[in-house]
Amino acid sequence: MTAATVTGESESALGAEFARRGWTDGLPVTVPTAERVDAFLAAAGRDPEEVLLSVEENRRDVTVGLAAVNAVLAGCRAEQFPVVVAAIQGWADPRWGAGDRTFFYMSNASTGGGAQLTVVNGPVRQDLGMNSGTNLYAPAAHANVAIGRALRLVLRNVLGFTPGTLDQATQGHPGKLGFCLAENEEQSPWEPLHVEHGHAADDSTVMVMSGRGPEPIENRTGTSAEGILHTIADTLSRLGAMVPGGPVVVVMGPEHADIVGSKHGWSKQEAKRFLYENFRRPVADLARAELRFRPDPARDRTEGGVTYRYGARGPEDIALIVAGGRNAGISSVITSWCYATAPGEFIIAPVRKA
Repeated sequence: MTAATVTGESESALGAEFARRGWTDGLPVTVPTAERVDAFLAAAGRDPEEVLLSVEENRRDVTVGLAAVNAVLAGCRAEQFPVVVAAIQGWADPRWGAGDRTFFYMSNASTGGGAQLTVVNGPVRQDLGMNSGTNLYAPAAHANVAIGRALRLVLRNVLGFTPGTLDQATQGHPGKLGFCLAENEEQSPWEPLHVEHGHAADDSTVMVMSGRGPEPIENRTGTSAEGILHTIADTLSRLGAMVPGGPVVVVMGPEHADIVGSKHGWSKQEAKRFLYENFRRPVADLARAELRFRPDPARDRTEGGVTYRYGARGPEDIALIVAGGRNAGISSVITSWCYATAPGEFIIAPVRKA
């Protein structure tokens, strides 16, 4: 697939033509002139013909040049483009689906409705002015919105995942417009996600995952680590999330992180262990809801005569990050969809500038 050349009398006329051809998400776009695209390519220092991602199921390739065109369309700035490139390279990681690349295709095409989540760590967050605080999931910073939108337009325009055709999400969620956030490393009592997974603190990285919509968790009155973590585990353990299971992201607000990590001194690994041990439901609950599932030795355990289905395979299936504002006892969780990485594997790609 190559980029088409379109001419028009004005940028507004070109924008209307792009919309007519289905190249937009319904919102205004920036016209990707050759000069603008070249500036993005220079910022990334990459060959426009380099293939970042191949999807065999629909025989589509994402090249650096096509990614740049869609990043311009989305309203990105050139200095934001290396983050877009890194996220697409994360999508191509063979760990997605534990080697079965069909899972990436399904994460975009199936009825489950996941959106491609991007979590940014390291100095690039501040370099680009990314939001990791209040209104974390809202359009509060240009970089978060533009990067997330660029990735969505790549899925739509280059890979063909348009709603109602290849994208058959039963409901989807607003993250399908853009789902990019940054970790609030400065207000975390723990090492950030990328450091936990072996990167240096001054490395800039993106973690990618197909994620369901964020589920809010309120506990404004709890003062113990156990109380906060029980509240989070209870939300994780809702019946509708117990059959798919798999990796999850816990986005702990700074107030909750202060209680758990700073006030009571729990390590990140201790918090993840507690969450895992309480991220479960009795199998009888699933049976009452008529939820059908296959036995899974990695997630089923009998204790005290009660058989439980665990939502994760171990504490390592939980990515615990700190983000949001320090103004209320609120956190959230994001469950994965068709990610299916090996236990403890969260795909994290480095951001490389020219």
